[in-house]
Amino acid sequence: MLEDVDEVRLMADPLVIDESVPRDDVLAMLTRGRGRITAATFDEFPSLVVVGRCGAGLDNIDVAAARDRGIAVVNAPGATTAAVAEHAVLLMLGIARRLSVLDAAVKAGHWSVRDGYTGAELRGKRLGVVGLGAIGRRVAALGQAFEMEVGYWSPTSTDDRFRFLELDELLATADVVQLCVALAPDTRGLIDARRLALLKPTALLVNTSRGAILDHGALVEAITAGRLAGYATDVWEPEPPATAELAALGDHLLVTPHVAAITDVTYREICVITAEAAIAALAERPMGV
Repeated sequence: MLEDVDEVRLMADPLVIDESVPRDDVLAMLTRGRGRITAATFDEFPSLVVVGRCGAGLDNIDVAAARDRGIAVVNAPGATTAAVAEHAVLLMLGIARRLSVLDAAVKAGHWSVRDGYTGAELRGKRLGVVGLGAIGRRVAALGQAFEMEVGYWSPTSTDDRFRFLELDELLATADVVQLCVALAPDTRGLIDARRLALLKPTALLVNTSRGAILDHGALVEAITAGRLAGYATDVWEPEPPATAELAALGDHLLVTPHVAAITDVTYREICVITAEAAIAALAERPMGV
């Protein structure tokens, strides 16, 4: 699709743009997520018309700097909603039933792991959804399908199907907390040591948002001190995580490598939607640009 419009150059290292690329000739720049597009990038590539992220989030693009320069910013909002919500429920079920522990034990020949085993049932539990965008709404609806009592906190959205609670009250009363809030300056570090201390010792915390939403040092301390039952996540800060951090959480941790949005359907959709939006932005540029 892109090659039908103009010459396309692929960067082997998404964090380094090859010096052979003529800086004044670049009109569009797309990243899958690892490449960062900053104000310095815009200064280096003065002809940019559009930049894009093949994904739902825009935390690797300086959106304000792009807008200041009149550069369009495109992505694929909503394309990952179903996949990420399904993965969030997968993590919730996995940590509640200690799936990774059981799987590893049986594969190692320890069928006796079932002796004394008790998993947590979701039915009747309180689910607290932090952030009620498209993904948060779908997670909340899936929670209701499991007959959970669903509450939420959101800085921007409301939904009468679910009960709104202030964030501290939500954290203090939930049995399972799902982090679905977008990463922004005011949500970075949102779940800090003080808020982690509000959670029940039996509570489970699930994160399919961004690693920087959470204070990982405080998380390790809370779990090792017995103040939190478990953490399931698809994200970390930074990525990949330090193995020492993972080891410290032991069986109380279920982690996947930032793959919630990567399914047989979604991976193609997010790339196609973003490419189409970039092509449209190029078509709309003034003549001579």
